[in-house]
Amino acid sequence: MNLHIMPDWHAYTMTLPDFNDSVQQTQLFLSQGQAVELILVDYLPKLRQILSDKAIEAAETWSVYDLLQRITIKAAKPLALSDFSWPENAQFVYMADCINVQVAGNHFATIGLEQPALTRFEKIDLWTDNARSQELLIDDRGFISRVTTFDDDEAILRRDYLTPSGDIAVQEDCTTGIVTTQQLWTTQTTFVNMAELITAALAYHLQSVPENEYLIMAQSQMATFLVNELAPKQPTILSYQAERTNEQLAKNNLLQASSMTDFSVTDTTEQYGRIMAQIDQEETLAIIPPYVATQQVKRSTGRPFSTVYWRAATITRADFEAVSSVLANHPNVFVLIETSQSHASFDTLIEIASQTVANAHGIVDSDSQMAYKTRFQFVTPQSEVQRTRYMANTRVLLDLSDRPDQFLQTKAITYGVPQINVIKTDYLIPNKNGKLLRDKSELVGTLNFYLDDEHYLEETQETTHQMVAEYSEDMIWIKWQQIFNKIKQRRI
Repeated sequence: MNLHIMPDWHAYTMTLPDFNDSVQQTQLFLSQGQAVELILVDYLPKLRQILSDKAIEAAETWSVYDLLQRITIKAAKPLALSDFSWPENAQFVYMADCINVQVAGNHFATIGLEQPALTRFEKIDLWTDNARSQELLIDDRGFISRVTTFDDDEAILRRDYLTPSGDIAVQEDCTTGIVTTQQLWTTQTTFVNMAELITAALAYHLQSVPENEYLIMAQSQMATFLVNELAPKQPTILSYQAERTNEQLAKNNLLQASSMTDFSVTDTTEQYGRIMAQIDQEETLAIIPPYVATQQVKRSTGRPFSTVYWRAATITRADFEAVSSVLANHPNVFVLIETSQSHASFDTLIEIASQTVANAHGIVDSDSQMAYKTRFQFVTPQSEVQRTRYMANTRVLLDLSDRPDQFLQTKAITYGVPQINVIKTDYLIPNKNGKLLRDKSELVGTLNFYLDDEHYLEETQETTHQMVAEYSEDMIWIKWQQIFNKIKQRRI
């Protein structure tokens, strides 16, 4: 069976998508020996890096921009400065994250380096009279793929999409939206906008996709537009991921494709209820967990230090003081706080508290103060890889938000880590693999219990072992097969 997945990766032109339903689906289907084609309608000059980083190179890819730009190159190719033409007297000044090019004392160009490795060229900005005049984006297959031209105020005038040989394949007038192109697959040369051109190119590709093969689309504004415009003959499934749809739901404006789609999936029971309140089609909506759990050995067991992993969308002073009071009585416990919130005020509280912390001999000195402060580690929102590494060494997962993080909860099940939440979720069985707080006043006692008493470990391990079976690759694949079978029966 061939499965065709259309991601919503428009925000990932130069970065990698983490916690993404299309990536997780591709990984799952490939693990089950299924043939997968990624249908890409987003401009992705770093696609090879995305596929490699997520171990999904085995998926076939069809890119609308490869079709439009007449690109047949598959392999990545790094470039050197000598691969570009520079003015004869150009001087190259190497900075931490870029290379500045000076010509006759004037700023001629800035060469951006790919983050975070800084080993490949990402783009080149050309400057005229101290103003950026053009941006040249570099495809990871070794050529300039798109040229964006700016006016004197750096407003975008035009985008030119190039062939690997440097010819203009598609030109987009960014003041009128009109697109001009010459293509072999259509005689039309002018389009109202890029969306119209992409729709025509996708319609051309879908003609070659058998009508009995499934099309799984990440629900988004673009997906809704394309489904309604094209009405695909293939069975179509919309994937509603909470991260994308929460904003729509908050505005009571969920993007729907009505009768053009055969089925929809979402990721949690809570999200299922919120979507059902708007679409009212229970028979064509199902819950499929996005992340897979596999039984792993928790490396933190038996270590002299324990870590509380606190994922905090927001941190209140009351919650922070509660956690701090627990650490005051547990000198071998660290707290890792993942948050995007500013923590300056909490740094001040930590500094004040450290001034009265004594060492093992009852003496307050600079070493005892530093030791206390290092037990609080603030980190910005982490990647899948880094979260997994942290979770392997975590004693307790703490998430007091109204939407606990699914990925972390799945990893907690994987490593047998007890969870503390204030909201009921599919990933927590109260008093089995964690604690559902009825009131925040229970936080201190609950943390003390999981840090002091190891008798809970056996029950937690037994519960998570059972839950791993529920979130295993095989079980999630069965849920997908059930949807495919329902669609088949309806189409007979």
